[in-house]
Amino acid sequence: MTDRQNVEINSSLASTQTCDPIKMEERSGYKNTKLGWIPEKWETPRIDEVFDFLSTNSLSRNQLNYEDEEGVFNIHYGDIHATYKQPILDFDNENRVPKINKDIVLSVNTDFLKDGDLVIADASEDYEGVGEAIELKNINGKKVTSGLHTFAFRDKTNKTAEDFRVYIFRNLLVKKALKTIATGSKVYGISKGNIQKFRIVLPPLPEQQKIATILSTWDNAIAKQQQLIVAKQKFKKGLMQLLLTGKKRFEGFEGDFKTSKLGDIFTIQGRVGWKGYKKEDLREEGPIVIGAKHVNNQLLNLSDPTYLSIEKYEESPEIMIKINDLLIVQRGSLGKIALIEEEIGKATINPSMAILRPKNDNISVKYIYYFLCSDFSQNLIMSETGSTGVPMISQKQIATFKMTYPSLIEQQKIASVLSAADKEIGLLQSELAQLQGQKRGLMQRLLTGAVRVKI
Repeated sequence: MTDRQNVEINSSLASTQTCDPIKMEERSGYKNTKLGWIPEKWETPRIDEVFDFLSTNSLSRNQLNYEDEEGVFNIHYGDIHATYKQPILDFDNENRVPKINKDIVLSVNTDFLKDGDLVIADASEDYEGVGEAIELKNINGKKVTSGLHTFAFRDKTNKTAEDFRVYIFRNLLVKKALKTIATGSKVYGISKGNIQKFRIVLPPLPEQQKIATILSTWDNAIAKQQQLIVAKQKFKKGLMQLLLTGKKRFEGFEGDFKTSKLGDIFTIQGRVGWKGYKKEDLREEGPIVIGAKHVNNQLLNLSDPTYLSIEKYEESPEIMIKINDLLIVQRGSLGKIALIEEEIGKATINPSMAILRPKNDNISVKYIYYFLCSDFSQNLIMSETGSTGVPMISQKQIATFKMTYPSLIEQQKIASVLSAADKEIGLLQSELAQLQGQKRGLMQRLLTGAVRVKI
């Protein structure tokens, strides 16, 4: 975050008055409502008292595309959950809004969205996604519709401020109440009949505008951090392409890269068969069993561990995980690679994984890790899986993968440079997580009235 952004954020925070949200009922100037304790001058109107419901469609992904230069944009509920990372969908900055295929004829009663309209997902696979919303901005004459599993709202009363509307549905009091009207088992849904009568929390308009300004400052800082991360990731990707193919060499290094099959330079170990162990072999504690779910973005995450009995673990010493082991997913989420760089205690793999260990000291495991993470290797892995059933590659197929590599010293130099790039990206991601956490905390205090702004 820049010094200017820090000044903006600090000045915004300086104009807030804090109270303890746990003890709001003990303070004067607060009232108890069905949604919880809020400031006395705040209102809790029904949604249909504030917003008009606009028409939506039920077009599937197959009826949308990203290729057409002209056409009608369509907001799909899946993108609200997974694609749009900011609460405000700004059409000047967002290029991942699909268009409706040209052969689709829209109803004459179709409502086209305007700046300030809300689009809300009416279905989610988990409670946290229930009622997730975005607010539209800078449509600038484009035709935009609200799509599958969504509600579209437009303020008919002028009681809500632009850039604040989306936060109505991010208020903890409102989100908690939304869960009570969501129905379903595997997928949770909200009916139009239920949400029409649903009550929301509204501060006075000037307070909404001040809250929106404060939160927009944080959103701008978060967006800039995200853009910086994307730029660094793109730079690293280009650097990998140059260094791992020999198109760019460090001073003092020359000579052709060697080519070998992975099976010639690595031993490849896995569990015998696809079963490996039975459900009764699992425990609530013990050696960790690593599977595909533990490898995210080529990084190992053991926050949700599975444990194996010590007896079953000791049956397979060849797949006891060691430092510098390379793990590769053989089944399901193919292309995931992890490098064990530090001690993790007793650990093994499940049947979806294989372990690669170098046969000699002429190979840098870190270099091979980056080589396997490259686009070329990832595409090669996927090309070996076939087109039917569960995606799968055998140890025999892995052994035939060809890789190119320079001398050990140059391998280590390349790995060191790419590792430094990873550390820089990791630091930026850590700073982003801190910004997002700080914004979440401030947002909930502002939206519930636990923190008040001066008007």
